[in-house]
Amino acid sequence: MLKVAVAVIKNKAGQVLISKRADHVHQAGLWEFPGGKLEAGESTRQALSRELAEELAITVLAAKPLLQIKHQYEDLAVFLDVYTVDDFAGKARGMEGQPVKWVDKSELVNFPFPAANQRIVETLLLPAYYPIVDECLGTEVDMLVQLERLLAAGHQMIQLRAKSLSAEQFKVLAKAALSLCETKGVMLFLNTSLQCARELNASAVHLSGYELINSQMEPFEGLQVGASCHTEDELYRAAQQGALFAVLSPVCNSKTHPEAEPLGWDVFAERVLNVPLPVYALGGLQREDLVTALAAGGQGIAAIRGFV
Repeated sequence: MLKVAVAVIKNKAGQVLISKRADHVHQAGLWEFPGGKLEAGESTRQALSRELAEELAITVLAAKPLLQIKHQYEDLAVFLDVYTVDDFAGKARGMEGQPVKWVDKSELVNFPFPAANQRIVETLLLPAYYPIVDECLGTEVDMLVQLERLLAAGHQMIQLRAKSLSAEQFKVLAKAALSLCETKGVMLFLNTSLQCARELNASAVHLSGYELINSQMEPFEGLQVGASCHTEDELYRAAQQGALFAVLSPVCNSKTHPEAEPLGWDVFAERVLNVPLPVYALGGLQREDLVTALAAGGQGIAAIRGFV
């Protein structure tokens, strides 16, 4: 398996740098996120610094893990170790004659990327807010009303959770919720098992810690997966199994789980620092906590009552 260090390089305007692959290499002519294969004895961080200096004439000043990707092409297996580079010195330019371009994240869908890079695009397009429609809001009708409010407000990614409902009751609720989200082009993550999500023809599922462990031998093929985590080990497990993102809780005191000891922002920051996947903060949070969550290394915030 070919090990590759990959950089998502961001400028001060929040744009990311992409470059075009040469016509004589694997996946020729497609756009990609810069980087290159690890040499013998190199760490990912060392390879990243060397490759970006050689290819783009920039010096990496700050980088942190974003995600890891295993992908099997017909003729090649690759392992991409992807880092975010938020700070660098120099002006990026194609030192090997390759075209380079700064683009807004929303523009990435307009460029042809190698299949292994598609996961990076999906990660970069994750929103900052992840609302949860939970049964603590009331009846199934109340939950659907809240879902409609969230859709009207423009949220693009929502979780549906109703643990006390029977399997059949949940399926009825989920079908109604999926129908509402489909009309708006919104991704609904059903908090259930992989099996149930597939039975409902859902495109996304949010796994509890228990379901994540139970799914270790089952591929996520065809589903986008979010995961609930409480410890650093659970975060790494979610990353290793290929989750798109994780939610770490509780960060603050939560009405949903008042008995749980809150982590606090310092512990949250420590736990997400080196985990190779995006992590949302959850637990007693409001919209205005987004700035704090981002400063702590989070992808954004997840909440129930914070979006009511």
